[in-house]
Amino acid sequence: MAEEERTVERAHVEERGGRQILIIRWNTGKTSAGRLFGRYGVGGRPDFFRLLFGAIAGSLREKFGPQGEEIFGKIRDSEGFRRSSREMFDALKEWFFNEVAPRYGLDKGDIFMIITEVEVDLASGELKWQKDKTEFYYWVRSDKCKPAAPKGCEQLAEENARLRQEVEQLRRELAQIREKLANLLKS
Repeated sequence: MAEEERTVERAHVEERGGRQILIIRWNTGKTSAGRLFGRYGVGGRPDFFRLLFGAIAGSLREKFGPQGEEIFGKIRDSEGFRRSSREMFDALKEWFFNEVAPRYGLDKGDIFMIITEVEVDLASGELKWQKDKTEFYYWVRSDKCKPAAPKGCEQLAEENARLRQEVEQLRRELAQIREKLANLLKS
């Protein structure tokens, strides 16, 4: 996956209606709901914003070189960016807690990663989240994995012993049939 990630272009610029749109393939990295959406980040601010701003700034530097810093400064200070980044946060948070968490039975502290596509209008600074291009991965905690029940193990052991006896019986019968066949062929 890491090798594939290096070869995939994570950001590109498209022209739409005379406007430049930066399209970013954003990866949150391994995180938890508390860190991404909660108040556990730096200064009590969710890590969501730090990660998103870092992805946008990095993509702008990658595409526009040193001028990318200036572009990000203008975008970050725009009203459209402030409003739409908050809307994106709320939409992703709602999607996570109302759709994803119940589907996978996620609990506090579970680790996951979201890979999605974000569009940034370079003129207005507005962000658009592409929900239909969003992937979700999570890691199952070891304390959620239950060992096989002792009763189930006993039943499997009994079934195994019974099947071994049956195989031995079939081998003996096969040996007898081969012996009879050999006697018939000799006669």
